[in-house]
Amino acid sequence: MFQVEKFRNLPKHQSLIERAAKVLTEDSRVKAIYIGGSQSADDFSDIDISIYSETEEDRDSLREDRLKIAQKVGKLKAESMSLFPTVYVTFYDEEEVKVDYCFNTLPPNLRPDKINVTILYDPEGHLEKMVEDCRKLQWELDIDDLAHKIKHFQMGISYTVSKFLRGELWDGLDCIDFYRKYLIEFEDAFAQRKNENYRRVEQKLDSERLKVFNKTLFSELTSENLFKAMDAILEYMDRFLKEKYQKLGIFPEEDATRMREYYERKKKEYLEKN
Repeated sequence: MFQVEKFRNLPKHQSLIERAAKVLTEDSRVKAIYIGGSQSADDFSDIDISIYSETEEDRDSLREDRLKIAQKVGKLKAESMSLFPTVYVTFYDEEEVKVDYCFNTLPPNLRPDKINVTILYDPEGHLEKMVEDCRKLQWELDIDDLAHKIKHFQMGISYTVSKFLRGELWDGLDCIDFYRKYLIEFEDAFAQRKNENYRRVEQKLDSERLKVFNKTLFSELTSENLFKAMDAILEYMDRFLKEKYQKLGIFPEEDATRMREYYERKKKEYLEKN
């Protein structure tokens, strides 16, 4: 009755969807329901259920009844609020599957990627209209935001190098993680995708990009490996992202050159001493 294509080979997920949809559609406060999230799924995927009410009062009362609703669906191992007070997160015990219940009011917000949702319940056609309207949309690049971030990308090099040189290795690892997230955020922006940081990186990047990105990973935490990871991050920027920034006219050429020279000099000094 409430089949979702991406979960067709995942009976535990599909069963939870069926039970949740049955509970929710029997509630008069619920006017529409869809399944969102990524377009593919595996055993470790969560289930994103967006629930729409007609009034804020109904939405708030559904939120207050969230535990009762979730317990009707199945036995809970754990539960909490995320993005409070919007998303109710549950982890079902027997299935070992996480379900997010997202509470909203009509009309739904429009976003280009919402054309990929699976509508479970839409008696008045609100979600059908949402999908139709979303087909006309495209992500818009926030040029000012990108310009700010690419300048911050360059400035962060000095802070990162200081961590490597002081031997503050865990802080240095945090810096590398910061840069990894920036690379994916840049890729998402240029590909007109919703920013999801690391989510399904293997599906976002082609083999050449993934080959360079993987060089930022290492098993032993040393200053040498941190420098190698940073080398890979700078290589990734040069090969796959820099030209896109240049075409937009927002690549900070002089800052980038000076910071790269600084980085190479400090790296050389460290390697010669060690």
